[in-house]
Amino acid sequence: MFKFFAGFRKEALILLRDKAGLIILFIMPLILIVIMSLLQEVGYSSITRELNVEVLFIDNDQDTLGLKIGKGLRDSNFFSIIDSLDGKPLTENSLKEAVKKGDYLIGIVIPKGITGSIRDNVRLQVSKTLAGFGLFNPMLLNNIPVKAADTVTVYFDPTVKKTFKNAILSAIKEYHYKIETGMVFRTFNQEMARLFPTFQPPEQDYQELVQFKEVFPTYKPIEEIPNTAQHNVPSWTVFAMFFIIIPFTSSMMTEREEGSLFRLQCMPVSFMQLLMSKVFVYLIVCFIQTILMIFTGMYLLPLFNADPLVLGPRIITIIIVTIVIALAALGFGLMVGTIANTHQQAAAFGAVSIIIMAALGGLFVPIYLMSRMMQDIAALSPLNWALTAYYDIFLRGAGIIEVFPSILKLSLFFSISLIITFFYRTLKNPLNK
Repeated sequence: MFKFFAGFRKEALILLRDKAGLIILFIMPLILIVIMSLLQEVGYSSITRELNVEVLFIDNDQDTLGLKIGKGLRDSNFFSIIDSLDGKPLTENSLKEAVKKGDYLIGIVIPKGITGSIRDNVRLQVSKTLAGFGLFNPMLLNNIPVKAADTVTVYFDPTVKKTFKNAILSAIKEYHYKIETGMVFRTFNQEMARLFPTFQPPEQDYQELVQFKEVFPTYKPIEEIPNTAQHNVPSWTVFAMFFIIIPFTSSMMTEREEGSLFRLQCMPVSFMQLLMSKVFVYLIVCFIQTILMIFTGMYLLPLFNADPLVLGPRIITIIIVTIVIALAALGFGLMVGTIANTHQQAAAFGAVSIIIMAALGGLFVPIYLMSRMMQDIAALSPLNWALTAYYDIFLRGAGIIEVFPSILKLSLFFSISLIITFFYRTLKNPLNK
């Protein structure tokens, strides 16, 4: 035990002397979380709270469709309707120019008479339907053409993403379908009342028969909507813990190149004891990193008007998962540091491999946006196992039982890394040259 603590003290002193390295280990990940959370705040805050997108709006119709679309946009609390610029009423040319310059993302123009055209077409379609019952002369109605559809013009800034554009168009089409369906319902009742004086149309107007409810199923008794902190803190915590491979392997290379490893091995201490003391020091570093990043999500992000991280009651589960993730990261670092022969090899391979595993593991791009083949490959990344475990805790309220598969895979990864390190060491010269 004394040998272990002596090695631990030696590693801790080396680490504490490297002030620049400590800043990179502890400060840079915190900055990364804040920046990424603020960059993504708009996307995730659309789930948790209403945004306000300015929309240039011209209603030349001044009838049901134009009024309904305008009212629907205002009532959604997502849009702010603008019908004038610089104190002057909007025209289609001024609207188009403002969107073209990038001053506004969206402009909508409702043409004059579009509601009247919809009424005429609906009335004609209803009459043709009733003609099938012999209530009208179908020969006369068949010769009446349906008016061509009028066009609601929507101008988009070229930088608008396709998903956002489709969402706007879907909202406008939804208002149109509601209005048209209501008109069909009312026109049919009016025609029936006109043809049959005894017919009593229903007092209730057309109503939607289907509603949609958003639910985020979790293990928590109370539903919580995920925010940027709950996505970014786990992601970049995992990335920071695995990226510790850079200083970790650098320490191993320095000992080897300066000859201190040879002097240490001349003492009555095994190579694995030396490695485990090094692992224990960096395990504490990973744990401190996690604590700082969680505190950043809880207390620093709200200072930038971002949603805070909600820690929840699963503290013990978070601690266990953090330890296992750190061990997996350090096991990988031991393997790379043992196999590599130079600083350059360890740094280059370590950094590139972690970035590749992070990209495949869903830290940069969500798994659900990947193709099926890439999703299958992502399931092989240790960083994906780590991220999944954290997501299960922070987003789904999972306990130790639910995250046990991820814990098991990370533990196996650590064990396999240690086995490879040990056997590679026995096959090489003790000085690893």
